[in-house]
Amino acid sequence: MKKQILTLTLIVANIILAQSLLAQFGKPEFSVFAAANKSSIVGESDSWKDPVGAQGGIILNLLTNFSKPLSFRVELNLSMQGAKYEDDYGNGIVKGRVNMLYTNLPLVVRYQLKNGFYGEAGIEPGLLLRAKDKYLGITEDYKDMVKKFDLGIPFGIGYEFKNYLGVGIRLIPGLTNINTNEGDVIPSKDHNFIAALRVTYIFKKK
Repeated sequence: MKKQILTLTLIVANIILAQSLLAQFGKPEFSVFAAANKSSIVGESDSWKDPVGAQGGIILNLLTNFSKPLSFRVELNLSMQGAKYEDDYGNGIVKGRVNMLYTNLPLVVRYQLKNGFYGEAGIEPGLLLRAKDKYLGITEDYKDMVKKFDLGIPFGIGYEFKNYLGVGIRLIPGLTNINTNEGDVIPSKDHNFIAALRVTYIFKKK
């Protein structure tokens, strides 16, 4: 609960900051992106295997008229996450896969050089939209086993070409224990972790 309150406070503060920046620096620059992810679940549970995932969304650069190489970016994305697993419930090894869908709101500060290279870091609150457990041809709702709120720390590097295309690598380790631990005799702590190869297209201001 404390993390949620802190994150909501940060979001409100960033919205107020964004409005101030828009008034001072003009219209934002708009981008879209798609990413191939290695979206895994890591932590104390040793059954998680073979990460899968993908992302896509929009980006607003709110400091397009700023003379310095800093920019503040607000993103909104859909993120397909989860992992395969193997577990023994007493009747042999069962193989399955948990698929989760999040909507995330990354708030990122970028430092970009004149030659196009950049580094960036920020915070990424997320909300779980769907979680499904697939095994032995059965699909079950897994949402009660996963916390609704997640918080990650995105950071990465990349390069923007002069033809409005960009490529980058972003890592997003999760800070939140995603497990509700319902039904578990021994509670375990696991976290989302994303390694994403991102491609962006920038709609330059006219």
